[in-house]
Amino acid sequence: MAKNSNIKLKLGHSRTVVKILVLAVLVLSIVGLMLLRGAILDTKRENEALRAQAGELQQENSRLEAYIQQFGTVQGIIRIAQEELGLVQPDSIIFDPE
Repeated sequence: MAKNSNIKLKLGHSRTVVKILVLAVLVLSIVGLMLLRGAILDTKRENEALRAQAGELQQENSRLEAYIQQFGTVQGIIRIAQEELGLVQPDSIIFDPE
């Protein structure tokens, strides 16, 4: 009879160990899932920021393409030379009120 009680004690002890291990695995799994959720949210925020930046760059690209198309015409070259570089045509008269 003593042998049976020893076996029961060993089985009872091993069940406790298994319960503790299962609980530890569950806790670690929950912590891991929470960390993954945070990483997913960070990635989504970064993705939104990059999409916004891509939209801004597309607008800038369109503006630059229009600028390049204007630069290819004679009128565009004259306008850029006058407005951005301050140049005037040779036969122009400059009036300075000061």
